[in-house]
Amino acid sequence: MLSITETENGRTVDIRLGESVRINLPENATSGYRWAIDHFNKSVLEPVAAEPQYQASGVGSGGLVAFVFKGKKAGSGEVTLKYWRHWEGDASVINRFHIRLHVQP
Repeated sequence: MLSITETENGRTVDIRLGESVRINLPENATSGYRWAIDHFNKSVLEPVAAEPQYQASGVGSGGLVAFVFKGKKAGSGEVTLKYWRHWEGDASVINRFHIRLHVQP
């Protein structure tokens, strides 16, 4: 499985049909801000999982969240994630992550 971090924001990445990609982003849910899927190309990509990974047990400790997508059809698909407080709506978005996945047969 290909692992992607915030340094790949805005890039295009090639994957094979049926291959999964894990997008790992830093998150601190205790601040109220969480990463969420804003948009993805449903005809080319399939969301598989969203996995919070908080190592520390202290109050206010940050961690990572991983979003896993699988290439289900050859073509190009975009994934856009947003870092926001869902109860405050889109006006609370303070960061976005965008990547284009090119699924090859």
